[in-house]
Amino acid sequence: MNDYYDKILNAISCVSPITETDWALCKPGLQYKEIKKGENWVEEGKTYKEIAFVLKGVFRAFQVIDGEQINCNFYFEGQWPKAYHSFLTQKPSKMWIQAMEDSNVFLISYDHLQYLFNESKNWERFGRIATENAFIAAQERNDMLLLDTPETRYINLGIQYPLILDRIPLYHIASYIGVKQPSLSRIRRRIAKKDF
Repeated sequence: MNDYYDKILNAISCVSPITETDWALCKPGLQYKEIKKGENWVEEGKTYKEIAFVLKGVFRAFQVIDGEQINCNFYFEGQWPKAYHSFLTQKPSKMWIQAMEDSNVFLISYDHLQYLFNESKNWERFGRIATENAFIAAQERNDMLLLDTPETRYINLGIQYPLILDRIPLYHIASYIGVKQPSLSRIRRRIAKKDF
């Protein structure tokens, strides 16, 4: 378990440094959870009082539009899957988050996070920067879908997540970059010819 604590502490410190005192405030509020492959951690219509930190595994976030699942994010080790709007507003989620592998996470409750923000300026700063980072990521995804070609989206995804092709089925990747799987297959063939 100490390795898991080190992972989340390192991830937190990469966003904003915290002291040993800050960590001592946080650690008792971490809840360890195992989530099986295919299990939904977040479901549309439910209100979420926790965010997660991925210790092991991978998740996908998606929305159901006209009966079709549209992927909007993937979360790997060291990242924070969350229904952020639901978590912050305490209103029902509009998305789903599903484990794509057997996964282990730490959960942090809304109440515990508010406690940390109230008790420590370092934690308050962490919360501000994490929120800014979430906004930037959402804006970058929006820009990607509006401004980039499907081929550029696919290439950039591989740069951002080098192991994504080993862990995410192609039909999920196609959904994420906004194309159907046959179109993605054609993109991959074009890229392979260029590389050759």
